[in-house]
Amino acid sequence: MRPLTVLARVGFGALLLPAALAAQQPSAAPTPRFEVVAIRPIPSNTPPTLRDPGFTPVLPGGHFMDSRTTLFSMIILAYDIKNPMVQLVGLPGWGRDRSFSVEAKPGADFAGLPPAENLDQVRFMLRAMLADRFRLQVHTETREAPIVTLDLTRGGIKIKEVEPPTPSERAGQVSAAMGDSSGRAIGKKSTMADVAKMLVVFLKRPVIDHTGLKGYYDFDIKWSAPEGSGEQPGRTGFGAEGEALLISALREQLGLRLTATTGPVDYWVVDHAELPTQN
Repeated sequence: MRPLTVLARVGFGALLLPAALAAQQPSAAPTPRFEVVAIRPIPSNTPPTLRDPGFTPVLPGGHFMDSRTTLFSMIILAYDIKNPMVQLVGLPGWGRDRSFSVEAKPGADFAGLPPAENLDQVRFMLRAMLADRFRLQVHTETREAPIVTLDLTRGGIKIKEVEPPTPSERAGQVSAAMGDSSGRAIGKKSTMADVAKMLVVFLKRPVIDHTGLKGYYDFDIKWSAPEGSGEQPGRTGFGAEGEALLISALREQLGLRLTATTGPVDYWVVDHAELPTQN
């Protein structure tokens, strides 16, 4: 069997231009901004950063703190882009490759908020910070583009629903490794939306969940090309052969159907970005 060549672990609105930030906030309150921002470049030869799977740079009190992040990652968080590998375009190469240590804090008058509201406010402040320090300019476009729909087969889902995760449990993640001759996907208390997110990584197209299923599922599925299939030994990568095997595995083992079609896709287009200004 050939080695699996692709590994993905997926746990991962309308665009708000910097000038329009205030319009999206309650009229009685000014647009929130970080009061103190420290950005430090990380040398390219710095060893990889290992993190707990539950890591988040968004902290209580409106703080944003990440010892190693990229412009790409910050844009994804700031604009809540669901499928960034597909929907975020136009970013210069350094925006993905260069890393920075970023610490940003609001003023002392920033009100304590529940987690969801705190995240929303950090998103707004992060957008303003990216416009100020990275000179980021973005706009959205809706284009007709290839997409994939995720539906149930006629026989329905073939795995049993499990109990929702408790607050202390890590859930919503699908791990997968796929090549042109074999693959495996593991879900632990995962939703169909989580499955769709994982598929985007491999299919390189938006995957739209049409199953209507809202529950949580455990699964561990494996597949491989049949013996004597005529494939060239030693071929690596995930291409048409691997995609065909994936489609078959989802249908036969999970009761899910993938259909290639076209539809409207929202894109975040980077018009301009610069390396950050000095602190």
